Amino acid sequence: MSNTTRQNILNQLKTTLEKVTALQQVEINRTIPIDLDTTPFPCAFIYSVRETKLSDDRSVIGYENWEWLLNIEVWLDSRNDQEILLGEIHHELASDNQIGGYAVTSDRIGSIMYVVEPDRSISAMILEYSVIYRHKNRTP
Repeated sequence: MSNTTRQNILNQLKTTLEKVTALQQVEINRTIPIDLDTTPFPCAFIYSVRETKLSDDRSVIGYENWEWLLNIEVWLDSRNDQEILLGEIHHELASDNQIGGYAVTSDRIGSIMYVVEPDRSISAMILEYSVIYRHKNRTP
């Protein structure tokens, strides 16, 4: 069985994020807690948030049209500058905003910065992305 469009998008995002040389680890839908003692920093985790079927001017007749919200959570320590890493990630993802041809478009729509462990200077950021994709309507 072949991958779904969503699986292809997630895999391509992982491949693109792995081009950011500072990132030591990239995972999709991590389900186990992060071990602050053994996780290599900086690292990134891609999570699915919400998907909504489109029925506005972004939709195309004969296709199922979707907006899919994804979060990329990035953890880092004092060895990396949050703003520089954000810029590098943004640059890589913006350079392929069609995500290997699997998406119509993708855009960063926001970011949230926060501190995870102040005593160890571990911080994180959540980068919010909107991905528009479509596939042929499968209904007769």
